[in-house]
Amino acid sequence: MSDLPEAVCADCISFSGEGRDADGQILGRCRFRPELGLIPESLPYCHVFQVRSSRAQQVRVPDQKARSARQPRAVQKSAGPARATLARPTTGDTDGEISVDRNGLKQVLRELLEEETLFGYPPMGGRWEGGSLVMKPADPSLQAKEVPLESFFHKVVMLRDRLRVLEAKLNAHDKLTDQEKVELQQYISKCYGTLTTFNVLFRDKEDQFASK
Repeated sequence: MSDLPEAVCADCISFSGEGRDADGQILGRCRFRPELGLIPESLPYCHVFQVRSSRAQQVRVPDQKARSARQPRAVQKSAGPARATLARPTTGDTDGEISVDRNGLKQVLRELLEEETLFGYPPMGGRWEGGSLVMKPADPSLQAKEVPLESFFHKVVMLRDRLRVLEAKLNAHDKLTDQEKVELQQYISKCYGTLTTFNVLFRDKEDQFASK
């Protein structure tokens, strides 16, 4: 098994090809991480990787320890400092030089966005992994719509993070009075309250929506 090539995005069940680039490499999208947009098939696997059955014996599938090591810091549990936010970003040593190719640079930028802002990837409850959201019409002659729960969960997380950014921008706005900020903040709080329905999808309580 050690002689097998390391798994890449194209080996994952979530990768769906949509065309080729100028070099003939397949480009596609990830159903688990739609925020990545169009990505090359050769991109290294990430923490949500699930191997295709047809590729299980053709590539070196990462074990749980290796997958955990690739998770963004916002996902991992540790006794270290609290998760970075817009108000409290991650800081570090920026001295020295690095040399990476185009794909490597894109991966670094993605990791920076995850670590330096609110846009991390909170873990989903284990019982929902591999599940589907089914929207079934009352009319039996109409076809039901099925959405992978991982994809739906990431959309919920993105909505949560955008509300947090809106809240931060509102509180920092220098042309609004305190009264106006309070009034607008109430609408955001109501949005959080409405979205508490989806709290069941989050593994950790601190990642959930709260109306206060």
